[in-house]
Amino acid sequence: MQRLHKDILQQAANNPGGVAIQFPFEKRNLSYEQLYAQARGITLALERLSLPKGSIVALYLDKSPEAIAAILGILMAELAYLPLDVDAPDSRNQFIIEQSQAQVILTREMAENPFPVLSSPSGTVEGLALYRSSAEASGLKSPEGLAYVLYTSGSTGVPKGVMVTHTAALAFVDWARDTFVLRPEDTLTSIAPLHFDLSIFDIFGGLSAGCTLLLLTPSESKNPLLLSSYIAEYGVTTIYATPTLLQLMPRFGKAGRYDHSKLRQVLFAGEVFPIPALRALQEIWHTAKFYNLYGPTETNVCTWHPLPPTGTDDRQAPYPIGQPCPYDQCAVLKEDGSISSELTGSGELLVSGASVMTGYLGMPEQTRQAMVEHEERVWYKTGDLVEVDSNGDLLYRGRRGRMVKRRGYRIELGEIEAALHQYEAIAQAACLALEKEQSVNAIWVFYVAPEGPLPHTLLTEFLAGRIPEYMLPDRFVHLPEIPQTSSQKTDYQALKQLL
Repeated sequence: MQRLHKDILQQAANNPGGVAIQFPFEKRNLSYEQLYAQARGITLALERLSLPKGSIVALYLDKSPEAIAAILGILMAELAYLPLDVDAPDSRNQFIIEQSQAQVILTREMAENPFPVLSSPSGTVEGLALYRSSAEASGLKSPEGLAYVLYTSGSTGVPKGVMVTHTAALAFVDWARDTFVLRPEDTLTSIAPLHFDLSIFDIFGGLSAGCTLLLLTPSESKNPLLLSSYIAEYGVTTIYATPTLLQLMPRFGKAGRYDHSKLRQVLFAGEVFPIPALRALQEIWHTAKFYNLYGPTETNVCTWHPLPPTGTDDRQAPYPIGQPCPYDQCAVLKEDGSISSELTGSGELLVSGASVMTGYLGMPEQTRQAMVEHEERVWYKTGDLVEVDSNGDLLYRGRRGRMVKRRGYRIELGEIEAALHQYEAIAQAACLALEKEQSVNAIWVFYVAPEGPLPHTLLTEFLAGRIPEYMLPDRFVHLPEIPQTSSQKTDYQALKQLL
């Protein structure tokens, strides 16, 4: 079996002095030789712990060169990495550590340990500490060749761990490296957090091709003016980000001040890119080619669509998500329950192929519910509604059920409701998303509190301790009661009238 990190190690052997990582935040670089040396030190430290192959190592690290080295070191030790969101509530990360049965957590040495499941450090290496976990190992088995686990929002309030093997990740990485012609003279921005699947392209696509990775912290990534200056200063050639971030560039990036002529391609994914904002970006980056990539965490990128050259069309509707990538197949689950593998009509998008996840870690029932068998293949039900246009391209038409997309993240509104129901003063709660141009504009909460309305700051503070920042609601509305359907379920259609 090929390994996700193999080509990166080859780069370290063939081009040891090449710059692997530029880290503007601390004004330092890391060569491929230095990156390998750090990763190797972490591998040796992990091997001394005698963990079974395929064991999960949780990463609780800010985005940094050490975090990238840790990922490589974990993979070189034939273990799987699980990146935690350092900005998420401790209670959520504690749950993930326990649910995944991660036996080790790799982090900075902590003055105060926020996770009771961790013991004292088992050792330090490369400025990092290895903490043993007391998470119960109840026979939960990782699939053969597991590379990483990424946790996504869950409808019942329980996050789900998406298991991705080396083979599945490489299906995307190898295709992306070849399709976008990544080469050693390229510099890629690394904008996505490590727990977000967009980071797979940056880390493994970029480094396996010998590129330089411009590693940006979250605060740097959210600063369009700073990002604009970095693109010029570091000669960035490839950017991969969500439309939410990219559409800030024309408004606040002041690109006219800087030379962005080396930028040759812009990839976006995670949500719909409104046409006016996209056109504005194409105007300032008129020398670059643009690509719309699509795929949930469970499949990574499974369809793609190259946009026509700037100024050659007058399209007003969002661009298609395009055609299946060569390693995957797509089908449409129609309203009548029939499945069209010929890509016709409209319905829920199904994906089958090399890049599809193995399943949800320790959640066989959720895995079963997410899959459907057809024509002797297993298909992942994306929950995304699509329509096939006259050119045979897939058009995104929104979400099925109660999952929404915000800033590139998929959010189960039920997880927000589950967190609210932990608040003793709240008797009932219901959550809705207000959408604009197929993207979430705002998240509203309707709640019943017998003692009367609660301060919005108090509710936000409460939720901030239980769900990630990107899930936090924008509006809270107190109601005397939540409307119900005839079957005594929350009447979301009635609540929509209040938006």
